[in-house]
Amino acid sequence: MFKKTSGIDFLKYGKVFNETDGRKGKQFSEGNHKLPVENKDLIFLYRANEDVYFRTLEGITLLVVSEDLNQESFQTFVVHRVVKVKAGIYFNFIALSDTAFIELATTPTTIIQNYFFDQTYVYHRITPKFKVHELIADYYNVRSTNYHFNGEYIPFWEITYVDSGTLYTVIDGVEYVLNQNQIIIAPPGVFQEQHTKDKPCSYLTIIARMEVDPRYNDIIFNRIHTADRNIKQIIEDFVKADSDESDISGDNLIVILEAMLATIVQNTREPSQRIASTPMQQKFENELLEQIILYINENIFTTFNVEDLCDQFAISRSSLQALFKANLNIAPKEYISNLKLQKSKELIKESKYTISEIASMLGFSSIHYFSRRFKQKFDINPTEYANKIIKS
Repeated sequence: MFKKTSGIDFLKYGKVFNETDGRKGKQFSEGNHKLPVENKDLIFLYRANEDVYFRTLEGITLLVVSEDLNQESFQTFVVHRVVKVKAGIYFNFIALSDTAFIELATTPTTIIQNYFFDQTYVYHRITPKFKVHELIADYYNVRSTNYHFNGEYIPFWEITYVDSGTLYTVIDGVEYVLNQNQIIIAPPGVFQEQHTKDKPCSYLTIIARMEVDPRYNDIIFNRIHTADRNIKQIIEDFVKADSDESDISGDNLIVILEAMLATIVQNTREPSQRIASTPMQQKFENELLEQIILYINENIFTTFNVEDLCDQFAISRSSLQALFKANLNIAPKEYISNLKLQKSKELIKESKYTISEIASMLGFSSIHYFSRRFKQKFDINPTEYANKIIKS
């Protein structure tokens, strides 16, 4: 989700004002300049010796800020209200709309310098990497042992998901062995053969006309992907939507198919979730995890640790770790800490307790440890957050 300059995360770089804010509004109106924002990517950042004020006059503008020139430290905020960037902070603008203009205000003694960097900072816009133009066909195949399909050229993308058994598919002379819960995606125009051996096989075939960002070609096609729980759920949604006869079912199928491709790419970059071996095992894991999560929420104001959870639910530490990692992709200790920190934000907003009291209520060993963890999680310390809430 996009962050705005009026959000709490921006406090370390500057401040925002309503345009009717007395002195700051008057200061802003003096010495101002209307500037077009034409950058789509950046090759330099500005830095001023004094505070700089600006606002968006037309379009939507993205502010890029940093305390240094390390691109990994760059933060982005949509410009909202009158914005002050503190002296010494690096900054520049990117146009999110086709055209954008800002109004910039400085004092006569303000000096703004450009700081160039070797590698262009590329802002990655949210555009579709996979575009399905048409679902040509989809069908569920049940093949007996020793089945053989001689093969053909298909001018469309073809997705094969093995539901059970083993399928041998040959794409341009290269054989791939697909077992249960595995997927292969073949690009248009390749020659494909399929056969089984001593085991029957059931599999889903999806044929579509679509565009794939060339950067993902090597990730997507002619390699075996294993379906984790997320992908299996997407496939179930696809099959369910396929049986729907409403006038929007086709739209749903296309959206689901695009989500499947995006999830497959994501799984190649991040460890995929473990697949439960049986539906009964998955049911057991779901129920156990639900009980543990409920226990954590009900005891949020109690001091407990991972070992206490293991004792409470008669589960080993390694099994508990695997349960959280497989279903939530997070360690139990981190889950508990995140929940407590999120609860602390809610308590600060209520303004009923001091920071020290909140730290004690949530079982943190000291206010200093609580403040450090809060800062690590939200990039702002609890006192600054409380002051921001009061002023807003």
